[in-house]
Amino acid sequence: MEECIPTRRHSRDYLVKFPEELLVDNLGNHMLFAAECLLAGTFLEVEEADGAQLRPQARNLLCSLEQVRTVLREQSLSQPSSYPEPVQAVLVQFDRLFAEFELSYVSSLVGVKSPEEIYRQQEIIVLFCETVERALRLGYLTQEMIDGYEPLLMFTIPRLAIISGLLIYPEGPLSLERSPEEMSQVFSPFYNLLKKISPQLLRSCPGTGLDATRGTHCWELRSRYSSTKDMLHTLFVCISGVADQLQTNFASDMRSILKTVFKIVASPAEPSEESSARQEKGANSCVADAPRMADCPLCSSPTEATGLRRAGTHHLPEWVPDSTCSQCSACRSPFTLLRRRHHCRSCGKIFCARCSPHAAALPHYGQQRPVRVCTHCYTTHLSPASRCARSQ
Repeated sequence: MEECIPTRRHSRDYLVKFPEELLVDNLGNHMLFAAECLLAGTFLEVEEADGAQLRPQARNLLCSLEQVRTVLREQSLSQPSSYPEPVQAVLVQFDRLFAEFELSYVSSLVGVKSPEEIYRQQEIIVLFCETVERALRLGYLTQEMIDGYEPLLMFTIPRLAIISGLLIYPEGPLSLERSPEEMSQVFSPFYNLLKKISPQLLRSCPGTGLDATRGTHCWELRSRYSSTKDMLHTLFVCISGVADQLQTNFASDMRSILKTVFKIVASPAEPSEESSARQEKGANSCVADAPRMADCPLCSSPTEATGLRRAGTHHLPEWVPDSTCSQCSACRSPFTLLRRRHHCRSCGKIFCARCSPHAAALPHYGQQRPVRVCTHCYTTHLSPASRCARSQ
């Protein structure tokens, strides 16, 4: 359908409503299998009442699929690689019916987000991004941590965002002036706990720009604790309690929010000299002329690098043992508990996540699905076809 009716596809905007764990490569196959089960009277995942309502849609979808098969079979026998209007029409109809069934079926299995909830979660994404930007300015975080997708940030950012949402941006998505029903479903269950955290945050910051009345009130509240240490410990426990429950009870939403935040605040990719040289001289001559990386087995043997790109070559690169590499082969950053090792499937060397962010198919190694490769191999040694065969 992408080849035949790319501009007439039915909108898939509804996918943003789905939980992240459902957005897998085989979701389409699962939908067709579910439709066949429903038509046969089998209810594998849905309630019987829901299945009865979905059955007409399943019948229409499978009838349309059979029509597509018939038309494409006849067309392939008469005029292969040609898609006249009748063929396009049945594909457009099937695409529409498939999208309608997918939305209806998934909605019967899980709660999909309403447009209002999607907007509220977008507000949270903005809050998280503003929090990260502020933390970067103040030196609480570093851009290297962001670009390296440090696992520690999965715990740090939500905690900082709770503080920012209550203290720095009190009119934002964590505003306690809203009712719980007006907040995102991610934070609404913690409304009462957030109301307890907010005054504790104010107690911890008298004299930092608050007006005299609020400052006096904060000092009175602060006096209820035996010491500043005791007050800060209580505040830390409360904030951590909310953040930990977010990760537990709304894991899918938090993964989606944090993934978007990382995409927004990560450093933009800069075009490398290697990539520019390849574009000017063409993919066939890039291996010999591109800048080389120290100890790269493909750079040291351009003839071998050219041979590896030929289909059917399965001579795998030498896999560098973890124990022999203490720093990234590209940026030389030392590996730590948080900065993990990643092997490039093209050259076999070890890199940090920041220096091996690409995925590409390596048919010359028998890897038809995209696998991790380093930036050097991606821009220097891989063909355009391999670079295009990436995960959707």
